[in-house]
Order: sequence, then C-alpha cells, then structure tokens
Amino acid sequence: MVRSRRPGGGAVSVKVDRVGAVTTVMIDRAEARNALDADTLDGLIAALQEADADPEVRVLVLTGAGEKAFCAGADLRSGLTGDPSALDGHEARGLLRKLFATTESLSKPLIGRVNGHALAGGLGVALACDLLVAVEDATFGTPEVHVGLWPHVISALLVQHLGPKRALEWMMTGRRFPAAEAEQLGLVNRVVPRDELDAAVADLAAELVRGAPLALALGRRSYLEARAMEPRAAMAYLHGMLDLQVQTEDAAEGIAAFLERREPTWRGR
Repeated sequence: MVRSRRPGGGAVSVKVDRVGAVTTVMIDRAEARNALDADTLDGLIAALQEADADPEVRVLVLTGAGEKAFCAGADLRSGLTGDPSALDGHEARGLLRKLFATTESLSKPLIGRVNGHALAGGLGVALACDLLVAVEDATFGTPEVHVGLWPHVISALLVQHLGPKRALEWMMTGRRFPAAEAEQLGLVNRVVPRDELDAAVADLAAELVRGAPLALALGRRSYLEARAMEPRAAMAYLHGMLDLQVQTEDAAEGIAAFLERREPTWRGR
C-alpha cells in the first residue's frame, strides 16, 4: 500500500508505504535533495503519528527518495530562513523541533534508511531515528557555518551522540564525514553497499517485529527518559519501569513461552 501526502494541496512531498507490519515514510523531494520545507515537515509529522497509531504497524522506517541524499536539511529557498521577526518563518523553523518531539514520542522503533547524504538538519533527522542503516557512500555533517548559519536545533542531538568536543568540531568546521567514520563513532548501526541497503533494513525490521511490542515501547520510553537523568535518579526511575514491565501480559507470555520452549504470542498488553 502506497499513499502520498500533499500538505496544503501542493506537490507530493511525503510518501507512505506499508508492507506487513513495517511502514516506510519517505521524503519524496529527490530533485531538492530531500530538503525540508514547511509542507514536508508537516507531512512527516502527520505520517509518523498516523503510522505509530496503527495497531497493525510494528516498525517504522524513515528514508529519502533517490540515491543522492537522505536529507539535505532545511530548504534554503523556503520560509525556514529569512526575517526572524516574521511569524510564519518562526513557526516554520519550529516544525523541525516538533518533528524531533514526534520521533521521541513514538511507541514503535524507528529505523533510518540512510540512502545518501545526511547533512545539516538532515543529520538531525537521522540522529532522531533509533537505529541507522547507511549506504557506504553516504556522508554526514553540519555545513551550516559555510552559509552563515549554525545548527542550533540539532546541536543538542549532536552533543548527545558525539560528546561535546567532537560535536563542536563537526559544527565549527562544517566538514563532511564518511559513513565508515560515522559507524566507528557509533552514529550508525550498519554500513552496507547500496545494493544491500533494502535487504539490510528489511532484516533489521524483521528482528524488531519478532520482539514483544509492549516491551519495545516501554523499553524505548525508559531509555529516552533515563539518559537525561543523573545516575541515581535514573536507577530509581528504571526500577519503577521494571516493576511496571513485569506486570504485563506479554512478560508473563514471554516467560511461559521460554519455559515451554515455544514461540510467544504477543498481545501488546
């Protein structure tokens, strides 16, 4: 099933394709290197929220159209830049933050299928995914400094994933880094040849589909919440989450299936 979104009645900018329990959301602006304008951001947010609410969907995949770019960041021809006092421009720039809030609030795993360069805000979109599979010739970076800008919104994600010194190097130099280096730094889970990308994403999605959906939802939530806490508070919070987890039907089913040497039947409760 393939559906297209036309935010505001304009050209198609986001496509949604569900196959079985996996929904793929695609930024469909290959001619613009999948750059983000307000309509595209609106479409991405709506598509992710809709897929997350679908009980038949277990895993989400986010990607870009074509082979050149996963996402080139903000469309510099759109209202995402310009007069900072203009209300429409301010609201448009806030949509990227809203997209990140949406990805964080998801109850299902989100795989980033990095089919090409992930630059500027596009790098932020990639980092907002739970897991990343990238093609060998993809590059990652924050080149904003070369056009008189700074990656303000995504800098929080960069520091979180890279640490302060490495994040500053990326932002201050604006250099591009190859997928192999991104993998070494822990930004990317798997780097594969282009002709193996779809198979690698499908294999990873299949692994996630086999897991207990409620365990993945609660585990993802506890991970995201705890990483912002100091260790003692995190331990207390995670203890409470464990107490909640062991009371679920899926936990009882999983343990019973293990002891009885059979495949579990997950009910998501």
